[in-house]
Amino acid sequence: MECQHCGRETPEGNYCVWCGARLQAGEGARRRSQAYAASPNEHVLAPSPISTFFPHLNTHRTQQTGGLLLLLVVGLVALGFARLLPISTVLAALIVPLIYLVYFYEVEIYEDEPIAVILGTFVAGGVLGAVFSVLTYRSTLSLITPGRAPGTNYYLVVGVLWPLIIQTLMLVGPLALFFLRRKPSHDMLDGMTFGVASGLGFAAAQSIANSWVLITGAPQLAGNTDPWGLALRTIPISLLVPLLYAATTGLICAAIWLRADPTPPAQPQSLLTSIPFSVVVAVIALIIPAIGTAAWGGQWRNILWYGLVLIAIMIILRQALHTGLIDKAASIGHGGTLRCPHCGASVADVPFCSNCGMSMRSVDRRARKQATPQSTPEVNPGDAQ
Repeated sequence: MECQHCGRETPEGNYCVWCGARLQAGEGARRRSQAYAASPNEHVLAPSPISTFFPHLNTHRTQQTGGLLLLLVVGLVALGFARLLPISTVLAALIVPLIYLVYFYEVEIYEDEPIAVILGTFVAGGVLGAVFSVLTYRSTLSLITPGRAPGTNYYLVVGVLWPLIIQTLMLVGPLALFFLRRKPSHDMLDGMTFGVASGLGFAAAQSIANSWVLITGAPQLAGNTDPWGLALRTIPISLLVPLLYAATTGLICAAIWLRADPTPPAQPQSLLTSIPFSVVVAVIALIIPAIGTAAWGGQWRNILWYGLVLIAIMIILRQALHTGLIDKAASIGHGGTLRCPHCGASVADVPFCSNCGMSMRSVDRRARKQATPQSTPEVNPGDAQ
C-alpha cells in the first residue's frame, strides 16, 4: 500500500515503515505524538525518565530498570533516615551513574571503543565535576553571610555563573568524542547517551565533593541529624540533580549529533532540535532551580524546584528525540530481519516497525547483531535513501 504522507510503498500495518506516520487518516498522524518513537506505548509528553534516558531498552527491561531504580531510591531514603550519612550520601551520588554504566554495556553504545567512550563521558564528567566543586567551594561560602539573606552577588555567581560553567564543562567529554573519535557516530541517540553519561559523572563527583563534611562525619554535625531532613536530602542527590544534568547535556548533544547526521531530513529541521534552542533551554533549566533554592529553599522546596524543572526538560528532550527520529528516519543497516523489541513483530531493515511504530534506531546493537537473513524481499531498504 502507499503511504499518504511520504508516498512510498509500505507493507500493510499500522505505521509506515519509512516515515513512521500512522497509516490511518487523522489529525496528528504524521507526528503521531500519542506514540513516542522510542517507546510507542507512551505519549511523547509523558515524563518517563526510563524511556527518556534509556531509549535502547526493550519494554521488559524498561519496567525492570524502573522498578530497580525505585527500590534503590527507597533504600537510600531509609539509610538517610537511619542517619547512616557516609553510606547514604556516597550511594546516592553513584546510584544512577552505575545503572547507566550497566546500560552502556548491555546495549553496546560504545561499539568497538568501550574505553575511549567511557573515558570521554563518565570519567571526564566526574573529574571536571570534582575539580569544579573543589575550586569553587571557598568562593561560594564567601558569598554567604550567616543570619542574612543571600545578596545580589550570590544570585549572580551561584544562580547564573556557576550553571553556565557547569553546562560548559559537562560538554567537554562528549565534544571530545565527537571531534576526536576515529569512527565518529552520527546517531542522535548516541549523542544523547554520551551527554547523559557526562552529566551523570559530573553530578556524582559534585555531590560527593559538596557533601564531604557529611561523608566524613565531622563533629560539627553531631547536633544536626534530623532523620527526615537527612532522608529527604538523598532525593535531589540520587535522582533530581543527576537527571537534570543528564537531561540538559543530553539535549544539547542530541542536537549536535542530529546536525551531523548525513541522512537527508524528511522535512525542514524543527526549532526544537536546533543547537541554539537546546543550549538556551539547558542553561535556563540549570539557572531556575539554582536561583529558586537560594531564594526559597528548604528540603521540600528544593525537591519541588528541581522536580518541576526536571519534568519540563525531560518533556522537551523527549519531543526533540521523537522529532529527530522521525525527521532523520533511515535504515540502520542490520541487513536482515529482527524481532521488534516492543511488539515482537518481525521487522526488516527499515526505519520503523509497521505494527507498533517503534523507531528501529532505538534497537540496541546486540539485537541488531542477532538479525536473521533477510526474509521480506518485498520491502527494499534502498527505497529509504
